[in-house]
Amino acid sequence: MTILKATGLRKTFPGVVALDHVDLELHGGKIHALIGANGAGKSTLIKILTGYYPSYEGQIEINGQIVSIHKPMDAFHHGIEVVHQEVDTTLVPYLTVAENLLIEKLATPESGFFVRKNELNRQAQQILSGLQLEMDVRKQAADLSLPQKQLLVIARAISRSASFLILDEPTASLSLSDVERLFGILRELKQKGVGFLYVSHRLAEIQEIADEVTILRAGRQAAHFDRSEFDLSKAVEAMLGSPPGELFPPRQPFGELALVMDVRQISQGGRLKDISFQVFRGEVLGITGLTGAGKTELLQVLSGCQKPDQGEIILNGKKIRFRLPKDAIRMGIYLIPEDRRNLGLLVENPIRANITLPFTQDFSRLGFVQINKERQRVFQIMDRLRLVPRNPEMPAKNLSGGNQQKVVIGKWLLRQPAVILFDEATQGIDVGAKREVYAIARELAQNAGVIFSSSDVDEVLGLADRVLVMRDGRIVGEFDAERVDRQQVMELATGATRQMAQMAAQE
Repeated sequence: MTILKATGLRKTFPGVVALDHVDLELHGGKIHALIGANGAGKSTLIKILTGYYPSYEGQIEINGQIVSIHKPMDAFHHGIEVVHQEVDTTLVPYLTVAENLLIEKLATPESGFFVRKNELNRQAQQILSGLQLEMDVRKQAADLSLPQKQLLVIARAISRSASFLILDEPTASLSLSDVERLFGILRELKQKGVGFLYVSHRLAEIQEIADEVTILRAGRQAAHFDRSEFDLSKAVEAMLGSPPGELFPPRQPFGELALVMDVRQISQGGRLKDISFQVFRGEVLGITGLTGAGKTELLQVLSGCQKPDQGEIILNGKKIRFRLPKDAIRMGIYLIPEDRRNLGLLVENPIRANITLPFTQDFSRLGFVQINKERQRVFQIMDRLRLVPRNPEMPAKNLSGGNQQKVVIGKWLLRQPAVILFDEATQGIDVGAKREVYAIARELAQNAGVIFSSSDVDEVLGLADRVLVMRDGRIVGEFDAERVDRQQVMELATGATRQMAQMAAQE
């Protein structure tokens, strides 16, 4: 089997040691998981192995031979492929699924200067069918959902017959069925001798799929476990450098609940069907269900990003209508979107500008922004969220995923929200950052209505006071979070209860 061995990898930036003499071995036919808090050095290690950093200390060997990897093409020639977490950066939006999947054939067509689209589509369909993925090969990448984009990028990497495949948060936007399909593909490729570096914050997945685990903390190797040794509590302690403690903040009674929002019979384009529920100040309302159940679409309607076909929304006793998202913002309804990089941030802009963007007028006088006043308020938000580094002028793109999410949340803390909507707010962030996001949601619930939507059932049950379960655009269940178990929720979310009843009736 092929072996990749990295020894003494070290990478520094001005004033920062990002990776400090880290060793790593990848074996063909094995899945090696890499975990750590945001900023632990995972991304730096990946970028060294894939040639995105031309200079570093240490060496890389493949099958005992020292290799030179200083640009992405070097990694490609040595059989190293990577699927990045931010899939939009690796797809060409105006090209089709087939063209993105077989993009090398566009750059170097095998016959002349013309690409035979029918043949390209046929080859793409063959690849997707072999991976049991259903996707229209003629559809533009821009029109795909986030999970579809993720699966397309994974399929492209697999189709290139890589010896080593690096997967960076590959399941962050996938449904349970898509995750199971992906794991099946990985197990098949393991049998064929492919080696994997699997990066994820989902420790339960690591426990299921990994053969060995390396944990980084502050740029150094903090722990290493074989599959038989791996323990969730030990892993969290190694990541954080201290015992994990409680992940979810304790539920605290806030006295009598006050009705903030009353949602009545909302329907939209076949994606939402007769949705009704209430949101109270003093509790966290959780919404869960599989990817595609309608959670995101519902929050887009509540935040003015989409218009419902019918139904009404009552806010603090008054019926409201939105023409644009800014109308919802003006009323104090704030959305933390699922896709933070594309919908929640201006990644090229500094932290300061991202935080104050919705309420620039609060820091302006006679048409001019008062920078000192703005920076003072931004520092208060950064300290409240423990956002690091404490540099308001740093571009948002340079932050870790967890700190980017804190910026997205931070801009809505400049004013008191009436209702704040969290959509997959912990997707792709580490366990320490998750704990902080949960604490923020619980704190906000003291004075605002909080809706926390997530496809992670355990997360919703651990944080929320009351839980709504969605399936196929409908609410199919409502529970007190402390009086329902995971199995009940999953049966409703997947439709298993109905299916079992139908089977019993047939018998």
